[in-house]
Amino acid sequence: MNRIIEFSLKNRMFVLILFAVFIGISVRAVMHTPIDAFPDTTPVQVQINTVASNLNPTEIEQQITLPIELSISGFSGLINVRSISKFGLSQVVATFDDDTDIYDARQFIIERLVSVDLPDGIDRPQLGPISTGLGEVFHYILRSSNPDRTLDELRTIHDWVIKPELRRVSGVAEVNSWGGFERQYQVIVLPESLIKHNLTLDNVFETLAQNNHNVGGGRVVSAGQSLLVHGRGRVSSIEQIENIVLKAHKGTPVYIRDVAKVAIGHEIRRGAVTAGGQGEVVMGLGFAIMGENSKEITEGLKKSLEDVRKSLPEDIEVEIVYDRTDLIQTVISTVKHNLAYGAILVVLVLFVMLGNFRAGLLVAIAIPISMLFAIVGMYEFSIAASLLSMGAIDFGIIVDGSVVMTEINMRKLNERQRQLARPLTSMERIQSIAESGREVIRPIIFGMGIIIIVFLPILTLEGIEGKMFRPMAWTFIFAMVGALAIAIFLSPILSYYFLPKKIREKESFVERILNRGYTTALTTILTLRYKYVLFGVVSILLIGTAFIGTRLGGEFVPKLNEGAICINTIRLAGVSIEEAVTYNSRIEKLLLEHFPDEIRHIWSRIGAAEVATDPMGIELTDIFITLNPRDHWKRAKTQAGLVNQMEKELEDLPGVNMIFTQPIELRMNEMVTGIRSDVGIKIYGDNFEELVRLSNSVQEILLTVDGVSDIAGEQITGQPTLEVSVNQEQIARYGIPASNVLDLIKTVGVHQVGDVFEGQRRFPLVVRLPDKQRTDVEALANTLIPTESGKLLPLRTLAEVRETEGYSTINREWGRRLIKIQCNVRDRDIASFVNEAQARIESDLSLPEGYVIEWAGQFEHLQRSKVRFMIVVPIALLLIFLMLYFSLKNLVDVLIIYTGIPFAFIGGVFALWGRGMPFSVSAAVGFIALSGIAVLNGQILVSTIRMLREDGLVLGEAVKGAAKQRLLPVMATAITDAIGFMPMAISTGVGAEVQRPLATVVIGGVITCTLLTLFVLPALYISIGKQRVVT
Repeated sequence: MNRIIEFSLKNRMFVLILFAVFIGISVRAVMHTPIDAFPDTTPVQVQINTVASNLNPTEIEQQITLPIELSISGFSGLINVRSISKFGLSQVVATFDDDTDIYDARQFIIERLVSVDLPDGIDRPQLGPISTGLGEVFHYILRSSNPDRTLDELRTIHDWVIKPELRRVSGVAEVNSWGGFERQYQVIVLPESLIKHNLTLDNVFETLAQNNHNVGGGRVVSAGQSLLVHGRGRVSSIEQIENIVLKAHKGTPVYIRDVAKVAIGHEIRRGAVTAGGQGEVVMGLGFAIMGENSKEITEGLKKSLEDVRKSLPEDIEVEIVYDRTDLIQTVISTVKHNLAYGAILVVLVLFVMLGNFRAGLLVAIAIPISMLFAIVGMYEFSIAASLLSMGAIDFGIIVDGSVVMTEINMRKLNERQRQLARPLTSMERIQSIAESGREVIRPIIFGMGIIIIVFLPILTLEGIEGKMFRPMAWTFIFAMVGALAIAIFLSPILSYYFLPKKIREKESFVERILNRGYTTALTTILTLRYKYVLFGVVSILLIGTAFIGTRLGGEFVPKLNEGAICINTIRLAGVSIEEAVTYNSRIEKLLLEHFPDEIRHIWSRIGAAEVATDPMGIELTDIFITLNPRDHWKRAKTQAGLVNQMEKELEDLPGVNMIFTQPIELRMNEMVTGIRSDVGIKIYGDNFEELVRLSNSVQEILLTVDGVSDIAGEQITGQPTLEVSVNQEQIARYGIPASNVLDLIKTVGVHQVGDVFEGQRRFPLVVRLPDKQRTDVEALANTLIPTESGKLLPLRTLAEVRETEGYSTINREWGRRLIKIQCNVRDRDIASFVNEAQARIESDLSLPEGYVIEWAGQFEHLQRSKVRFMIVVPIALLLIFLMLYFSLKNLVDVLIIYTGIPFAFIGGVFALWGRGMPFSVSAAVGFIALSGIAVLNGQILVSTIRMLREDGLVLGEAVKGAAKQRLLPVMATAITDAIGFMPMAISTGVGAEVQRPLATVVIGGVITCTLLTLFVLPALYISIGKQRVVT
């Protein structure tokens, strides 16, 4: 180990060339390392969407959802299956463990779905896009300045002009359509005309299907020429559909136009979009493929959209309302700000502490080169530069090794020059630096190695916390490896070339003040009486730390302000889309009126999109709000304050329940656990009425718990339903097949019989009843149906027609039905809130047999992370112990140094408590990092004590001499460690919330650890080591 310094000094040019080559190579990594706002924590997940536009939730569950759930069970790595059945839509979500490749999972699902038998007329299940919770990177809206332009035309332009161009962008998983009218060619059958011509709906279905397709006839070879045979019978216009012959009566044809009206209409709507309080628009959503660079994809989508604008009609306006690059730039700006200011502060401290401009500059060189090591590692391991991956880099820690190496080199060169009373020759400078390097290389390697090793257990974290903090651990490890290489290879060489050759005649002002004050204080404390007073104070602090630590509360991670707000609104089941559109426009106008300086864009998404990545019913709306920069705001200073102001303005609106969250937060929560809020309660059971009763009881109990807000129970019942039950006796009596009655019911919605092609564009061809039967229950009940005897009977005679209430949504998880209650937590930590809520629910609510309550959302992540950290933290502490023992080979010395860890924890806990921060995963990572930092200075101090004792000094003198000798590097490393994290600790930029607890813990811990190391460690060493002989 000691020969490393000698090797570097003897091969100076070789080492310098190696570093220069590395810097040159790293340029490519700097240019191509992906950038994102946050790490993607979405699990490996496959969505299976099946559209059956006419079926209610109960039929969807029985005919579609249940068979799909059964078909995909049993796959290795499958950890959860949940589903939602709504009107016209089934979505089954299969979640796999992180070791499963997403493409393997999708292939397995595809193979299993082949065996699923679905009812006739229902399209095969489709897999959702290969995207994640961070996948929605681009939102844009289409509207027209021409009042005659319809939503049908807007949707058609989007689907067949804009969408194909955007899908060509590399890395795009899907471009989804939301809102507008999806065009259909509708054959509106007149029941009285069918009866007049003695026809049935089945005749119409069959005739349309048989008269609307093309065929191939192979080849005809004639006179040596091969001709391809192409049979054309496909219709392409309303006129052609109208002229299809149903039958001929006495030589007179009966056309479709004789029994029906053919028109262009639209599908049954499952969603709509409004924007800016100006009514309906059409929205496009761009999704990034899982694992791709979202910044590059978003930029590609913007460029492609700009290109396609040129081909659009002049009245079409396309406006980008959400652009992920805005968030990425804002978050990366926060990271750059923190790193830049941290670097500046560290360099200034170095200049002041080392008392020499050149020495400070030599140490500061470690900062950019270590960052290059980090970036190269991130590039090779495909880690995106983000808020969290760069969140633990502290330039103060980075320069620790270089500080220790440069300081001792400078001091030894000065001492040697004083001894010889002349400038040193080149060989003498090399010898002095080699000798000084040998003194500290072991504690530097082991000290920085310990800091690296304590991050290794973080790499074992799994699930969401693993995906969040593994990139941070890897990046920090890469940077520390670079810093270690600089300290032991480059710093000795730079010291040889650039440290001053002139003797420094006296101590610097800072060094003189520190030495005088510290020597006096240490001498006083080491007296018997004060020494035990110090031990007593430390014991009280440790007890106080344990007491406060149990009362900090807990949360998974602090909420990241995204610079955007999402309001999830819940109305009564059965509300019409038209009513929802009107209400949403009213909310948009109200918010724009009261918050014109804060709101940049506002739009509302009702129900579900074309590809139902977010399967909401029409009773649900997500109102998205992007915000202006905060320096434009007038109504609030923080996003939390703005949300409170918005809640007050909207609280008097009737008939709607609102939950405030953020776009990415909402999407991530929903994809991971199916819960959109901070806390979710899942009640499992079979009877929906009982589930609703229990849900209402739980909501009433939650209202009594402090900190609760935005309580919302799921609307699973109360869907107004028109139930038509076929009377088997009546249809048997009159000889009418049940299919005749059911065909009539089917066409109240639509029954697809084919497609119509307009060039390359393709639209459904459907059969439906007139609007009268679709809007008037009495008209439908009185619709006549022919019998075999020729008698005409109204529908009400053959079936019971009655209005009732049905299910609006059916949720299942692992085959069990459930209802969800969600709420947010304000002005309180989640852990204490849930503990109190659990206690009250257990005491006040009696669950029937077979019913189970589970807690989900952020609390679920917190509980899981606590269990993992109970394993990870002891492993980290054990690794520190083993490294210290390998370094010192003395158990007592190791235990003395080890006291630095609880000393550091004192400061970390008190810092969190003083700033009102609960314990979180971010804070836990800070404590793990602090464990490694805490032993570095103790190791350097103990190593120096041992060296002086080996030189013959008695114990007390060796301790005082080592403490004085190592005071400057100990103080320099401690202050730079703390000051490097200071910008993160006080930053208010977007995304800084997750860094603040980590930085706060490290700053507080370094302060107490340094103070106690400088005073308690010498006192302990003297007390314990009086009878020991140095080995």
